[in-house]
Amino acid sequence: MSAIDTEKTTLFTLKRTIGALPFVATAGLAVMLSACNTLPKSDEPDSVANNETRDYYYEESTKPGKARVIDPEAATFTPRPSAINREQEARDAVRDQLPGAYTVQKGDTLWDISGRFLSKPWLWPEIWDVNPQIENPHLIYPGDEVALRWVDGKPTIIVMRNGETIDTLNRSDMPMQDGVRLSPTIREESLANAIPTIPGDAIQQFLVYPRVVDEDTVKKSPYVIGDFEGRLASASGHQVYVRGEINPEQSSYGVFRRNKALVDPDSGEELGVEITHVSDARLLQTGDPATMLITAAKMETIAGDRVLSQNQNYVVHNYVPRVPQIEGEGKIVSLFNAISQTGRNQVVVVNLGDREGVRVGDVMAIEHRGGRIRDRFSGKPHDYVDIPNTRIGVLMVFRTFDKVSYGLIMESTRPIHLHDSVTGI
Repeated sequence: MSAIDTEKTTLFTLKRTIGALPFVATAGLAVMLSACNTLPKSDEPDSVANNETRDYYYEESTKPGKARVIDPEAATFTPRPSAINREQEARDAVRDQLPGAYTVQKGDTLWDISGRFLSKPWLWPEIWDVNPQIENPHLIYPGDEVALRWVDGKPTIIVMRNGETIDTLNRSDMPMQDGVRLSPTIREESLANAIPTIPGDAIQQFLVYPRVVDEDTVKKSPYVIGDFEGRLASASGHQVYVRGEINPEQSSYGVFRRNKALVDPDSGEELGVEITHVSDARLLQTGDPATMLITAAKMETIAGDRVLSQNQNYVVHNYVPRVPQIEGEGKIVSLFNAISQTGRNQVVVVNLGDREGVRVGDVMAIEHRGGRIRDRFSGKPHDYVDIPNTRIGVLMVFRTFDKVSYGLIMESTRPIHLHDSVTGI
């Protein structure tokens, strides 16, 4: 195991006071369970005997409730106890074995680059102070050199371009501890060439098209009734007929199929409807019905599929990690491109949205639900011990809706499952 991998593992064993819960070692738990099963069983509570005949079981009632906004009316965030001293936390997260200047490569992300210098990559805004006079100060490009230097006793990410250190900090008059001065530089290059914070190809489809909508949107959206030759299923290159209200000023559309309703696992509230992207279509002629051409297809378009607008103004680059303004916890309510488990660089839906104060860029810890294990050695007849949740990953929110949000899994040490918990980092 490399030093970086060792530090990533150590990251997830830190205490809650710096944003993490201790791990429950899987192997150790297995040994305990094995030992417990070899001992004679005594009378168990009815709640266990009727449902769980083992010594380890889950109990939802012992867990915190759904996340809530700490101060929804305040203009500024009231910090969680674990977020009070982020600057000190960033100092502590600086890796012992720092690389020299790293040359940015095409395909890198800011998250990955930050991970070379910090054991907690989401803290990079704490060591990359931005100059508010510079638009998009976090943008860096392939060929730039990135290094960590100490400025006035504070760890600071420095970007070097063409042999000069870029003044993203607006500190051109401040000498650094090694005598290097900062040089203001303007980069005249397309934003599309900049290094993104998170992998753009992993989230682009979720920015162009919605994947979770409310039931009313589904019912009111235009729908396919058939194709030019009367078939009920159509492929790329086929013309289809669509009924419903079509915007004649828009030419590009997405075709979707209603999937399943997303339900809050705790309250039973319906959070929205999950829809599957079937194909892309171009408007050929308005009317009742309108005529559209299937331009690209992931699967056959069938009668009853719904037609929704594309979002042409999506942005992939400018995501800045931030501390959530919520406390408590939420749940993962849907996995994309997975049935029961998922992992790094995959998208999940959480049951927290705009109404809970979730914002784009929020970084959340993913935790596997703890349970209860019976202590057979305490001498007490029904002695059960609550097992703490286990941190198994980190996600970053990249799109929010009223009741749910999309999150990209940035790190995972174990498979991520449906209904795993999410909390503030």
